[in-house]
Amino acid sequence: MLEKKEEFIELEIHCLFMENWILSWHNDIKWFFNEKKWHYQRNNNNFIRRWISDVIALHKWQTIAIEVKKPSEMKFFDRDIKTLREEYAQAQFRIKNPKRYLHALEQKEFLNDVIKNWWIGFFASSVQDVKNKLKENWIIL
Repeated sequence: MLEKKEEFIELEIHCLFMENWILSWHNDIKWFFNEKKWHYQRNNNNFIRRWISDVIALHKWQTIAIEVKKPSEMKFFDRDIKTLREEYAQAQFRIKNPKRYLHALEQKEFLNDVIKNWWIGFFASSVQDVKNKLKENWIIL
């Protein structure tokens, strides 16, 4: 069976939020085709921000930050910060480009900062993950 892409999972999450009257938006960092240079390049628009979660929502002054991952990636990303730091340090010596480890570490640190500021932040790989987390925080009954 084919695995769902992150974009489809994000769309389902936005539909869940709309059903429950929760304002949400998608942080879209996409590549675009530059016709003048004839290649793809990253979108450097000032309104697009890096280091922010895939889905941001606002409900009764409560901010929700969700990092969406494919189910196969959840095991790698959703771990404690100490383990991620150790693996990133080891990866710097083992492999040439440990971007995946750095990416996981930065996303986890961002979500931890979100939680420290009394917001809600978590990784999700399905709408059911989001529903469960929101029920834990008394947002969806």
